[in-house]
Amino acid sequence: MDAEQEKIALDKVVRGHIYEFVMREGLPPTIAETSSVLSHSPDEVRDSFQRLAEGHIIVLRKGGGEILMANPFSAVPTPFLVKAGGRSYYGNCIWDAMGIPAMLKQDAAIEASCGCCSTAMNLNVTNGSLGQARGTAHFAIPAAHWWDDIVFN
Repeated sequence: MDAEQEKIALDKVVRGHIYEFVMREGLPPTIAETSSVLSHSPDEVRDSFQRLAEGHIIVLRKGGGEILMANPFSAVPTPFLVKAGGRSYYGNCIWDAMGIPAMLKQDAAIEASCGCCSTAMNLNVTNGSLGQARGTAHFAIPAAHWWDDIVFN
């Protein structure tokens, strides 16, 4: 296996670990946690995180190389709290919040608020379907442009 194939193989393992970890723990793993579990150096893991970020798989925090988003999961509290399977998760937006129960294959309660007026929006997902709810999900930016500035810096 050449060096490029080794990087691709490592990235696949790191990506799997990130998502298994976040689904189990509610937050993405750190470089140190990933390094320890996968028996790779922190530099190898940091480089893998960077490649995954360049591929729009994850989003890294500025300056530290740690994970900010492993879509649909957020590493920081947001107005999109998802409760499923006795654990809490944060979505990056309402779209991601509704994607978390689908990814977990679990029923969920989503506590969100309107981005324009902060009115509470409580949603329930049961058996893969969104329950009856009032309101409108508004996407301020067309999906084709989400990655132009995914964090709105």
